[in-house]
Formats: sequence, structure tokens, C-alpha cells
Amino acid sequence: MANFEKDPNIRSTKYINLAVDSGILHCVYKDIELLDLDIAKICVQDRLEFIQGETYPSLFDITRIKQSTKEARDYLANEGNDFVSASAILISSPMVRMSANFFIQVNKPKNPTRMFTNQPSALEWLAQYKG
Repeated sequence: MANFEKDPNIRSTKYINLAVDSGILHCVYKDIELLDLDIAKICVQDRLEFIQGETYPSLFDITRIKQSTKEARDYLANEGNDFVSASAILISSPMVRMSANFFIQVNKPKNPTRMFTNQPSALEWLAQYKG
């Protein structure tokens, strides 16, 4: 198990695990019943503190989020997308797939964004956005 306190490339917070690996930021959300605006803001703040002004292509693993509010999706697509050069959203369930599709089509994130069902494909796509 990774030592989150001692490794500067890994951090675990209340709602999200963060790690930088091979120039890609991994944002793995923990079990969240309802991702609302308050939780979304906390997750973004945690991410911004972790990356300290660096921009990364980012993998957002939302497989453990059950639902999200429209306000949270709007925030994540706009203000919450700072310092993200591209977003790969990793999903698993049909319900999450609908939510992620809705996010991409309706919220129109300000950077290239695609949805994936497996991590290797997501990381391969993100590699083109590494600085």
C-alpha cells in the first residue's frame, strides 16, 4: 500500500485519492452516494492543492460515485476544470454512463473530454496531452 503521508506524488483526502504517474494525474473518487456542489468544490480544492499550479492530463475515476447534482456537474465542467489539459472519465455502470454522457454533451467541459470503460484505453488517450 502506498504511503500517502511520505510520497509527494500521492495524496488521499476524504473524498478522493490523487496520484501523479508518468505525467498523468489520477483522481480516483471514493464511495460517494451523491456528489453535490459542496463535495465537488472540496475535491477540486484538494486537487489544486496537490498539483500546486501544474497542468496535467487527468484521469477521473468516477466508478464509485452513485449520483451527482447538476450544480456539481456544471462546476466540474467549468471552474473545476482549471489546470486540466484533458479529461478521461472512467465509468463502469449504465447509470454512471448516462450521467457522464450528459456531463460531456450538456455541460461541455472546456478541455478535451472523453469517457472510457477501461483504464488502459483512457491512459493511452491522455498520453497525447502530456506536456
